[in-house]
Amino acid sequence: FERSMMNFRGKILPFLSLRKLFMAGGQQPAVEQVVVADADGEKVGLGVDQVIGQHQTVIKTMSKVYKDVKSFSGATILGDGTVAMILDVQQLVDTIQKKHAEAA
Repeated sequence: FERSMMNFRGKILPFLSLRKLFMAGGQQPAVEQVVVADADGEKVGLGVDQVIGQHQTVIKTMSKVYKDVKSFSGATILGDGTVAMILDVQQLVDTIQKKHAEAA
């Protein structure tokens, strides 16, 4: 996985393209949007295809069947009935850092 950086308000931040990380297929948008999140007190950029909006949600924990899936911390049901997975940003950052340390 390639290491990327971005300039955010004059500071250099690590940047993760979720499309590349999860090896998503389909049409890539012309412009990748970035959501800036906090991971262990540090900011990180998450590249996404689209920002849909903000939602207040109740996060349901994942069943024991999915205990080994470390990229997601839970799920929620949106107002239209669809299920949205909740990313575990800290786990994603830790995984990428571990991969880079092993490659070095």
